[in-house]
Amino acid sequence: MGEHATKGIEKWLLDKTGKDIYFWNFLVLMFFTLFEVGAVFFEKIPGTEIVITRLMVWAVLIGVGIIKGYGIAAYFMHLRGDPRIYTRTALFPVLFVLLMLWGIGLSNPEAVTELPSWCTPDWDYATR
Repeated sequence: MGEHATKGIEKWLLDKTGKDIYFWNFLVLMFFTLFEVGAVFFEKIPGTEIVITRLMVWAVLIGVGIIKGYGIAAYFMHLRGDPRIYTRTALFPVLFVLLMLWGIGLSNPEAVTELPSWCTPDWDYATR
């Protein structure tokens, strides 16, 4: 793990705390994982009357997924500071994910909620 060049915020964190960027990235990833689980688990925000809708859950999951994806790609895959061609090569499969989302979700809006019974557990989607 000593291959990663320390400069900027990475060097400051290492100097001030004695922990490298991988430790702090791990903590950020764990925090956002808990945030994702909370968004899916709770039906309303505790202590308030705010109801969490399916759209809000999707927004949280997509936003947090982008943040976590950056943390993983930048530090664990060592793409931060590398030539742009490496980043573009690593992001190329995203094109296929977007095509699948369009093909499955947008071309047939009921594709997710109307899956065959053998594809989904016995969840009641009508409550959200």
